[in-house]
Amino acid sequence: MDKLSDPPGTTQGPACEDVSRLILQCAIPHFVQGVATLEHFGGGDAMTGVLALSIIEANVRHIVRDPVLALRYAGVDNPPPDDIRRPISVGALAASFSIPYEAARRRVADLEARGLCQRTTRGVYIPAAALETDANRLALGRSLATVRALAADVRTAAPNFDLTGGARPAPGITPPVSQERLAARFTAEYVLRIAERLTRTTADFGRGMILLAILDANYQPLREDLEMARRYASVRRPPPDDLLAPISVLALSNTLKQPFETTRRNVNVLIRTWRCARTPKGIIVPAQAFNTRLARDVLTGHLGDIQRVFGAMARMGVTFD
Repeated sequence: MDKLSDPPGTTQGPACEDVSRLILQCAIPHFVQGVATLEHFGGGDAMTGVLALSIIEANVRHIVRDPVLALRYAGVDNPPPDDIRRPISVGALAASFSIPYEAARRRVADLEARGLCQRTTRGVYIPAAALETDANRLALGRSLATVRALAADVRTAAPNFDLTGGARPAPGITPPVSQERLAARFTAEYVLRIAERLTRTTADFGRGMILLAILDANYQPLREDLEMARRYASVRRPPPDDLLAPISVLALSNTLKQPFETTRRNVNVLIRTWRCARTPKGIIVPAQAFNTRLARDVLTGHLGDIQRVFGAMARMGVTFD
């Protein structure tokens, strides 16, 4: 049996207890909510919303890495001005999600047509004006609430897990009073990392969202019984199939707000590729689906992702204690 090691910087607890699966169980519903907050960009298409988030993240990545700029533009009412945003090419966007260039170009064109994206000779960016709308302010508030709820759920489920990876506020840092944009910038990288992992696992982001929705439904009984969830907390111990709550294709379609036929077709692909299974009561992600190196790497990699984002916020004085 191959040995898995923790991602660099990952600290799970005093005895390095493996809680990879437990942390993912906590995170899934919050990730789904995070994607839902992008609806005003996506216009009903999750991939467009995530591409818009990827553009925003690329535009302000240098700001996130500069404490002075990050804190200066931390609040809901002060997005960074356009002249310090750094454009990203459509080709780079397509490559990051392993989608055809034309698919990315079409979605970017849709954002442009709705006034949510601008093109330059160096690439595209989301202008500050598109981030100062009532819809975006509402989305920022919801995103911050989701991050706080995620932190609370993780600490309840796994009190020995160090959410920040040992990070502490940098000397002289004064936490901003308004934290919406600061938190959104850090969590954008987290959401995008999960999105890329989903795409890599299923070869299609939309199909990955379906897989995640199936897992979300399957794990509901474990969320309602923390003692049972902790029994199946590790990478190598998936819960038995009979503990999972199956979900129907129709319920998946309604949950994801997408056509039934699209959902059915993608579920069939997931079944053919052994990522989920059909039971008399609905669809599940069976224990055997986690018996691959890729599936186990997703679980352990996610620990590094979550500690990376909360650690980065902790260094800015935002700890959600």
